[in-house]
Amino acid sequence: MAVDRLSVTVPSELGRELRKLAKTRGTTVSHVVTDAVAHQVRLAALDAALEEADRRFGPLPLGAVGRAEVELVAAVKRPRARRAAKR
Repeated sequence: MAVDRLSVTVPSELGRELRKLAKTRGTTVSHVVTDAVAHQVRLAALDAALEEADRRFGPLPLGAVGRAEVELVAAVKRPRARRAAKR
């Protein structure tokens, strides 16, 4: 795998916490940073996809997300056999 060598500057406290986190996880600072950057890249791609969906289909109606969340929580709380029967 090809890699890019980068030099980043972070506040001292963040650097200490980053090194401590890497040590706790038994990995390297580079691995922790790589995971964090990859996560941010995925979030940016999701934001772009959601913006495109809003442009193409319009924004979700007010309350739709809240109603979906209520339904999801209720579905998760239902016993597994009842969830399978509802399909």
